[in-house]
Amino acid sequence: MFNCKLVGCEHVFRNVHSYVQHTKLHSNVPNYQYQCGVPDCSWRCRKHTGLQIHMYRQHRSNPQTAGSTLPDTSALPTNAPLKCLVEVCAFKCSTLASLIGHLKKHISGGLETRCPFRDCDCTFTNVSSFASHICRKHRSVEDSVLNDVVLDRSIATEPLPGTSQSYSEPAEEHNEPQMPLVVDENLFFQNLTLFYLKMQSKLLLPATTIQTIIDGFQSAHELGLSNSLNILNEKLKELGIPQATISSIIEEMNREDLLSLYNRERLNTDAKRKAAFKESFNYVHPVPLLLGNDDDDKECFAQYIPMHETLVTLFKNESLREQYTMTRSQPSADAVYQDVKDGEGFQRNPVLKADPSSLGLILYQDAFEVVNPLGSGKKKHKVLAVYLTLTDILPYNRSSIDQMQLVLLCREQDFKYFGVNKVFAPLIEDLKILEQRGILTSDGNVLKGSLVAIAGDNLGSHSIGGFLENFSRSIWFCRYCEVCREVFLANPILCGTKRTAQSYACNLQEQKTTATDSVCGIKFDSPFNQLSHFHVCQPGLPPCLGHDLFEGVIAYDLPLYIRHLVEENHFTYLQLNRCKNQFRYEGNDGKDKPADLSPSSNKLSGHAVQNWCFLRLLPLMVGDRIKDPCENEVWLIILQLREIVGLICAPVITEGQVAYLKVLIEEYIVTRTRLFPIAPLRPKHHYLCHYPSLIIHFGPLIRLWTLRFESKHTFFKQCARKFHNFRNLCKTLAERHQLLQAYLSVGNLFPPLVQAEKGTCFHVEDYNDRIRASVASCPFQLQSAVACNCVTVKGTDYRRGMYVLLQNTDDGLFMGKIMLIIVEHNLVIFVSEKHTFVKLCDTGVYCDQGVIQDKYVCIKHEDLLDYYPLSAYNVYDQSLIALHHSFPEAV
Repeated sequence: MFNCKLVGCEHVFRNVHSYVQHTKLHSNVPNYQYQCGVPDCSWRCRKHTGLQIHMYRQHRSNPQTAGSTLPDTSALPTNAPLKCLVEVCAFKCSTLASLIGHLKKHISGGLETRCPFRDCDCTFTNVSSFASHICRKHRSVEDSVLNDVVLDRSIATEPLPGTSQSYSEPAEEHNEPQMPLVVDENLFFQNLTLFYLKMQSKLLLPATTIQTIIDGFQSAHELGLSNSLNILNEKLKELGIPQATISSIIEEMNREDLLSLYNRERLNTDAKRKAAFKESFNYVHPVPLLLGNDDDDKECFAQYIPMHETLVTLFKNESLREQYTMTRSQPSADAVYQDVKDGEGFQRNPVLKADPSSLGLILYQDAFEVVNPLGSGKKKHKVLAVYLTLTDILPYNRSSIDQMQLVLLCREQDFKYFGVNKVFAPLIEDLKILEQRGILTSDGNVLKGSLVAIAGDNLGSHSIGGFLENFSRSIWFCRYCEVCREVFLANPILCGTKRTAQSYACNLQEQKTTATDSVCGIKFDSPFNQLSHFHVCQPGLPPCLGHDLFEGVIAYDLPLYIRHLVEENHFTYLQLNRCKNQFRYEGNDGKDKPADLSPSSNKLSGHAVQNWCFLRLLPLMVGDRIKDPCENEVWLIILQLREIVGLICAPVITEGQVAYLKVLIEEYIVTRTRLFPIAPLRPKHHYLCHYPSLIIHFGPLIRLWTLRFESKHTFFKQCARKFHNFRNLCKTLAERHQLLQAYLSVGNLFPPLVQAEKGTCFHVEDYNDRIRASVASCPFQLQSAVACNCVTVKGTDYRRGMYVLLQNTDDGLFMGKIMLIIVEHNLVIFVSEKHTFVKLCDTGVYCDQGVIQDKYVCIKHEDLLDYYPLSAYNVYDQSLIALHHSFPEAV
């Protein structure tokens, strides 16, 4: 029996063909993964063809057992002269053709494979390229010139998963009669409606384009159907069926054709399709908010999506309810900050403290341009957006764009004209109701909630917090303390009196009494202070390390240090740019290659993550060019800045590390001021001094940085540019977004916990002795395990050859080089080669000291010291690793 594993679908099938065909009805469900229908099999993939290959090859003859797709090595002679190149593959063969065919299977499985011939260093990730290379370069080469590794019997290595041969469904199916599948009409209608909704909301096709596509395919479908019915008519005549009966059959088939039925009636116009979308799926209607009349006596509107309805709709989604439950079962450790919930601000919130089932809300506000910021429409169509997410979502899923909910859209010029109180009034009322009465979910539970933080850049946070928005000239520039610019410049590490709700109120009272524009940097009372359990000076406006650190401190300080090193003749700008451009970036670093440096620029030109990547990898690029690195103060301050960034960006940080961070930041600012007294410090240097206390209040600041929220803007920018319609822009954008959320609500709001592509069923007998010994004590079921070269866990990609952190000891940092990945449902195990790394004081990176033991070690994903996979760089004749961020120390 084969079970459909989609939540809410309970269909069961007796044969492979019926199950495979049924899964097509779910093809348009968001974040849908095709899963094997056998209950104990954990295989899954993103494409329907992959499901066909797996099901027909593994479960056709015996649905309860899986056959190996690897070559049967037991039938080959043990003294076979040729062996597989892959490091842990036990495959042997006696002919070159068999070896080439086997290597193609490794490439198909996603493994970069080397050419087997001597003196040929080419590697391949594409089967066609490999076949073409063999044909062109080695057509007449004899076996005797094969690589020594192929001929040497001392190497025994691992068969990489995904070694299945090319698949042709008809050839596999000719022995089994294919009976028509009875299609559930409701599922068919849902799938068709989801397809049209996906075109409109996900692919952002205009309604006219969608109508053209539907009409064109419907016409083609009718012609094809007419031809099929004509053939059926002739065949039935040959069988002697009366014409009246034939006509009745054909008429009924025409009448019962589901595609024509829906395309010609229920979904034949844009208006009917939108009505079907809103009726069939969870659609929350945007509410136009009349702000008033502007100077031209024109009515101005903002678009508000009722937060109460949004939360109720969210909790109708099974995946979000699972997240809500899982966050309450997550273990927490004393003196360790892992998420917003570990911060003092969350822990002390009266609503969240009194009722652990209450919701924690995080808002994000920002303004963005939907047109060319240098064009004639500059600022005219700039839009202010407010998004919502929950602390009741696991941290790694909170960065997913799909789960972020839209709360408000308003033109920025209207926001400035009518004021913050007018625009945010309905949101404040909904937040008050949530604090006092809560929401009633579909399962009958009442959930209260409280606002935890409002994220944003400094300008946006000051604008809604009631603070001055001038950072370059104003006397008061900090929203966390009452420090003035004169004191800051005289003593950069000194923080003023901490702002509190009481001091905020006193400043407002003084402002009213003296009738001044501002007092201590406060202009007006923030409307969010009306909430019972939130205040902007709790603090409630967290910093964004992307803007403060990567586009602030690093962007301005690092060019200053590099210019000094150039003046000392350690290297030139030309040499630095050449090193940077010729550097072979590995793994995830290749996605964010740094921008070039200009001698005339005082600021890095890259975006935030590019600047982060540049700082991390700078010692690998030019570390060998620094003379006396341990004595050069400018080089040492660069390494100190790297260490500060590593601690601030850590997703898990201990109290001891927070205390150490405070010392590092103070030392850095003092040294920076001493070495470069002419280069003035910026307000963002001062904000850096608050980071240790802000980590204690909010938890790891990486959990609240705004760059993931900013990615949400892309959807609205694409909408505006594709539709070329700027009349009532906010309404258009809000409606499109809510259609997208209705589409996403049908499936899983979050990516699967584990995504293993190009995997194959794990059979331990196919692997060498080191693999067999390492998995002997692993806690997984062999019969349901899948082996693969790459896997995505919680949104992070792991590949064979990457390193994972195992343990930190006095002897060094133990890392595991991934040799094989085993997946059993949501359990991920890394079979790793254990290495010792030690930190080099002159570059701040870790150097490989070699393999600790010949045996491989198995470690579960959740037991890693840190989740982030790292790539090794072969530099200076050494294998070096630059950490992405600091790992948590033992408490």
